[in-house]
Amino acid sequence: MSDIVAEINTDKKGALVRFDGGETLWFSRAAWSERGLRDGEEIDLDELKRWLLPRQYTEALNCAVSLLAVRARSGGEVRRKLEERHYMEDAVEMALYKLEKEKLLDDEAFARDWAASRARRQVGKNRILQELRLKGVSRELAERAVEALDECESGDQAEALARKLLKKHETEEPRKAMNKVMAALARRGYGFDEARRAVDQALDSMRREASEEDGNE
Repeated sequence: MSDIVAEINTDKKGALVRFDGGETLWFSRAAWSERGLRDGEEIDLDELKRWLLPRQYTEALNCAVSLLAVRARSGGEVRRKLEERHYMEDAVEMALYKLEKEKLLDDEAFARDWAASRARRQVGKNRILQELRLKGVSRELAERAVEALDECESGDQAEALARKLLKKHETEEPRKAMNKVMAALARRGYGFDEARRAVDQALDSMRREASEEDGNE
């Protein structure tokens, strides 16, 4: 398929080329040095993409590995980063397939680790699920990761947060303070039942401690 070079934007990283047909291709500095184009040049776009694909694949794979070396990421996150760098869809798919095959990219393990880490930071299941979906994790894997959270540990974290919030508002009128605590827990991603249970447990433990202190006086 023939097309004409409509616009070329170059910088120190390479060149972004737009064609009359609306397609845009990214050339790294190395690829551009090997096969540069000129404004108005007519080219066989399919042939050019076949030439560019193996070069972009190698570059996209190296970019993805560098991203994963910084921190664990979901496949969706890596995909978005590569797409932002204008790599062709086929190059992105090839790079992701290679990473998955080599076990360097595993959305199930990522979701499980992310959920556990966020739960330890007193983040509720609703918010964890939302975060995983925003990171491109499938709903099925995200829900599975949230469901796998240790209920006791998650409840302990929720209770600890509720306790902290109750102390923060202890000088306020009880009903008003309770509304603020419940709203704060909701913002952290805890469902109503989970938040209510955490508040009740926190109040019980605070009453017991107060009673024990009174008995020791």
